[in-house]
Amino acid sequence: MRTLLRLPSGLFIDGWHVLKELGNGGFAVVYLAEKNGKRCALKVARHRQASGDEKQTHARAKRELTVLSMLDHPNIVALCGHGYAEAGNFYLALEYVDGWTLDEWKERKHPTFHEILRVFVKIAAALAYMHSRGILHRDLKLVNVLIRKSDGEPIIIDFGCATYEQAADLTESGLPPGTDRFRAPEQFKYLREHREEHRAKYAFQVADEIFAVGAMIYELLTDPRPTEERPRETLNSPFDPPPPPRARNPRVPEALSDLVESMLSRDPASRPVDTDALHRELAELEAHPGADYQALAHLPSEQRRPEQPNVSEPVEQHAGRWGKLRALGGRVGAVVRRSGNVLAASAIAAVVLGVAVALWFRPQTPESVAEPIVATSPTPPTAAPDMSPLAPAPMVGTVPTPAPVSEEGSTVKTPPPEDPKEARRQKTSSGSDMRKVVPIVCSLAAGCTGVPVKPDAFTCPEGSQRAMEELHWTGREQFSLVLDDRHDEDADIWLRPGDTVVGIVPKGVTPSQAKLAPPGTQFLGGKVYVWPEKTASGRPGRVVVKYERVKLPRQDEVPVCFVVDVGALELKDGNAKTANGTAGFIERYWRP
Repeated sequence: MRTLLRLPSGLFIDGWHVLKELGNGGFAVVYLAEKNGKRCALKVARHRQASGDEKQTHARAKRELTVLSMLDHPNIVALCGHGYAEAGNFYLALEYVDGWTLDEWKERKHPTFHEILRVFVKIAAALAYMHSRGILHRDLKLVNVLIRKSDGEPIIIDFGCATYEQAADLTESGLPPGTDRFRAPEQFKYLREHREEHRAKYAFQVADEIFAVGAMIYELLTDPRPTEERPRETLNSPFDPPPPPRARNPRVPEALSDLVESMLSRDPASRPVDTDALHRELAELEAHPGADYQALAHLPSEQRRPEQPNVSEPVEQHAGRWGKLRALGGRVGAVVRRSGNVLAASAIAAVVLGVAVALWFRPQTPESVAEPIVATSPTPPTAAPDMSPLAPAPMVGTVPTPAPVSEEGSTVKTPPPEDPKEARRQKTSSGSDMRKVVPIVCSLAAGCTGVPVKPDAFTCPEGSQRAMEELHWTGREQFSLVLDDRHDEDADIWLRPGDTVVGIVPKGVTPSQAKLAPPGTQFLGGKVYVWPEKTASGRPGRVVVKYERVKLPRQDEVPVCFVVDVGALELKDGNAKTANGTAGFIERYWRP
């Protein structure tokens, strides 16, 4: 396979003088280049035409040329030219934007809610323009929007995953290209329901694009440090929606929180009907004169990396518990305000009081105190497997008849929802409000069945198996790793059911592993299960961690099926103590 060699500084391509490398993705490498005093971003496809190009990077670059040739908008990156490098790799010359990615802008400029809305009003307008021309971006995320330093204008970039009406299908897998964290939940639901249909392909819609925009806003409203690489709450579980933004950050204005919550709805019909409607709703909030919209989304001090708490001090022992109660109170308050049901409010208050007493008197391990609550999310037993590539067997019940599936270049038209905006905000009944609160309370109380304990059996999805074959993970290889990269390799650590951890391969692994998973390899999206059944070796229980993605050094992350299944050293209050330095297996078929 002929792949693109990295271009050295000083090289000339069609008169473009290569100055330095700007970025390196799965489909192309981007360089800063200059020609006749004008700078551009030179995006060079990784492969030549007909060169064993499994990801079809040449075809995607040609499609990106077609897409950008159809667009002319001040908030969409401009096309400046195209051609071929000396080795035969196709390139695009794109407008060079000297700016920050959205997450970098959030951390460095400390924007107000009004300033965040101003940015997304323009993003929504650009998307509405794009969709009116039958074009879908399909990879909207924080790093694919730049804020220009000179004037603060947002610019949507990277159309490598974009498509348009009647475009040829370039993807063999069931889902279109994109970034899993920003995929709409219905994509994972579709993949699960059609897992046995090898030719079934999900038809990407405007509703998917609106979900991605909602996920971007959610990250900016709730996370003071969005650039920091760490486990985060799942946003697109088909079963368990994330808490409203206002519950995670009480500074968020209520109307803005409600809009974002609707954009992240599990039901596509409950989201804004299209990006035109989204633009109008965002513009209405941007024009709001309230002082709460002029407030900073996060105080600058919150965006500094916090120091590890000193768990030896008695005052810190209960801080985590009351922090959980405050977060719970925010979510309960939002539910009660929306329900207007006095009886429901009284019932919720009684449950919260019970949890408060339980949390105060329940002993905690030091690790559970030190870990911030934002690192975990309450997830029902079926949600975590469904969200990861380690999908369990299909749910018992009738599988709906598959709808006709269009080619990858699907229509951008979506049917309007039955309820208008106001009805959407008011349709939640007190019964459904109670169902939202119960998992929250369960996740805080010890021994609740809402926290995943025993993992389900699974068959590794076809897409993950194909990715592992490309990594030459063809057997049931065993890899050494550090289970949770926040702790030392030789430490014994406490883990809670439902935790999300990142594993990492340490130095000193065997030569055979170093060829396949070298030191520095990261195993991402690890879901923790604690199985309190005595093992054959006499351990009090088992700890199972299912990792859903892997990122090898200097490579893109890909979906995999990798499981660590070890005996627990000790169990306490549903948590498990285990050795952090351990090993796991590549799994294609796994049974508990």
